[in-house]
Amino acid sequence: MSEINWLQQLSRRLGDPRLLALPFLRGLAVIAGFVWLALTPTDFVGWILLAFALAAFTCYSLLLYLLIWLRPGLVFRLHLPVLLVDVAFALLLIRLSGGAESTLFLGLLLIAGLQSYYYGIRRGVAVAVGASVAYVWVIWPTLVHHEWANAAIRIAVLIGTAVGVGVLADIEERERLAVAALNREIEVRERFITNVVESLRDGLVVLDADGRVRAWNRAMEERYEVKAQEVLGRPFLDINPTWKREGLAEPIERLLRGEIEEFAVEGLEHETLKKGRVILNVKGSLLRENLAPTGAVLLLEDTTEKVGLERSARQAEKLAALGTLSAGLAHELNNPVGIISSRIDLMLQEAEELGLPPQVRQDLEVLHRHSQRVARIARGLLSFARQSPGDRGLVDLNGVVEDTLLLLEKQVSKEGITVRRSLAPDLPPMQGDPNALQQVVLNLLTNARDAMADGGEIRIETGTVASRPGWLRLVVADNGRGIPLDRLPKIFDPFYTTKAQGTGLGLSVSYGIVREHQGTIDVQSQPGKGTTFTLTFPVVATEDHA
Repeated sequence: MSEINWLQQLSRRLGDPRLLALPFLRGLAVIAGFVWLALTPTDFVGWILLAFALAAFTCYSLLLYLLIWLRPGLVFRLHLPVLLVDVAFALLLIRLSGGAESTLFLGLLLIAGLQSYYYGIRRGVAVAVGASVAYVWVIWPTLVHHEWANAAIRIAVLIGTAVGVGVLADIEERERLAVAALNREIEVRERFITNVVESLRDGLVVLDADGRVRAWNRAMEERYEVKAQEVLGRPFLDINPTWKREGLAEPIERLLRGEIEEFAVEGLEHETLKKGRVILNVKGSLLRENLAPTGAVLLLEDTTEKVGLERSARQAEKLAALGTLSAGLAHELNNPVGIISSRIDLMLQEAEELGLPPQVRQDLEVLHRHSQRVARIARGLLSFARQSPGDRGLVDLNGVVEDTLLLLEKQVSKEGITVRRSLAPDLPPMQGDPNALQQVVLNLLTNARDAMADGGEIRIETGTVASRPGWLRLVVADNGRGIPLDRLPKIFDPFYTTKAQGTGLGLSVSYGIVREHQGTIDVQSQPGKGTTFTLTFPVVATEDHA
């Protein structure tokens, strides 16, 4: 393993893995020279000089190794002097080892072949021809008649080697360039596909045949606040346990088994681990290779905002229609209810003076209570149907909360309920109607109190919205009995109530007030754990808002 790492490090320093061959071939040449010398009889003429020459070549090679490691770029810029020195050493060794009879001629073959391989066929052939001329000059004194044929063959082999290696190197270079071009094209396509996937506003997940995550795009990271590195290789259904109880596990498992080609689930109420409840449209498609299932692609469209806008639009239409009806109905009820209530008051007074039977007094008191209730409903209808936003000005949201708590805090404390404030300091003022906003806060606090018959805690917070500069946030949360999931979409409907004595107008009126202030109101609830209302308001409202 250490040898491989060393080679990889050396390759990176050289800049080209092919250049690793140069130091290794030079080393083999040195070893071959010493082996040849060791096998040569010591009485060989010039043996000592040859040994010194090999030693000098070895020292020279070691110096090149050091320079290649320290300054690889310098060595390759000086490739021509290095070539001349190598040829000179090769000719010297041939001359000292017998001239025309020397087998060290192979060194010239190696040099010419390497030149063709690294620098092209023209450079290799030129080196081969030059080396051939120098070789003939070196061996000329030792040539005899019978050695001319051997010398000619060696020269032919030398030039042929340069040509052959050059042709092969050219083919290899073309193939290498073609492969490099193909790899670049693949990289471009991969980057394009990656950019497309990462640019999708919808979440995209790719699963393998075992249901493990192989791709997790940026939209999924933002939605779940989980990076791709944290989920890659993990089973998808284990990342968020809510998938299983929400009914998504079965179609995914069937898809991975190849039992279905695709599936679609719309309007899925999904509880994320970090970002709360969202509404998703989920589409799944099977991946195949050679007809065998290899995985699946899941597309998760977040329709929470879209559904919220649709619900808001429907709610606004309901409120507009019911507002007109309620205004007329309230005006028609006020007069007769007022007369009835006044007459009952007089009758109760006369019953006291005339000494009427207790049963009559009780009946009158019942009638009085119910007339008062009708009067409250009429007042609620008038509030619900009001057409003007009231007096607008700069409002301190913290001040509205504090003023409302003064009205209710002592009462709720007697009922075993604790109110915890978390009001952001230096909160910018907003434009609005303080009385209407106080009514909203009072309605929310009253509902929170009514949801905790056995005591509990109400948490009220104010602050800014980090994701929406210029917006304020108001949160009213309780740990009461909560609201069943099937009832949540209806709680802002007029006359819908879960209270025995409620009119069903409190939240509807609050919704209308928030809408008049161009704000939003959202509710999240879990039965047995409590309910959280989150309101947002712009600091400055636009004039053209309806």
